[in-house]
Amino acid sequence: MRSVPHPVAALAPTLSRRSFAFLTAGAVALGTAGCARDEGPDELEAPWAAARADAATAAAAAGASPDVATRLTPVAEARRAHADALGAEIRRARPDRAEALDAPPPATPPVADPVAALRTSLVAARDAASTLAVTTARYRAGLVASVAASCAGWAEALT
Repeated sequence: MRSVPHPVAALAPTLSRRSFAFLTAGAVALGTAGCARDEGPDELEAPWAAARADAATAAAAAGASPDVATRLTPVAEARRAHADALGAEIRRARPDRAEALDAPPPATPPVADPVAALRTSLVAARDAASTLAVTTARYRAGLVASVAASCAGWAEALT
């Protein structure tokens, strides 16, 4: 009686030791590359720093001039909330950047027309966040787009 090979065994490819070693090394290299941390600052650090600076500028101007305090206090609160949300995302994604987030904010120099300066800064923040929202990861795009929309609204309110 003749023995008939199993149909699946006849179709199964053979894998040499060399091929197995090559494939295993490639899989390990890809896995390691996927887990590697980015070098340098997180892409959200620039909008985070701008939000902190805007909040400080608005708060200082509101404290110095009671006639604009009602207009600038809500802007300061909104930009502080933006900085908090962006900082939380940076800390979640890049715990190695905590030192940069813990640094004290730079001193805010006084400006002659704080409302105009803040409006200009909000327009720049809106534009930068709009650009970043298109290029960043999808799970971050909503946060960044929300910041852009808020900056646009506050810039318009200060007109």
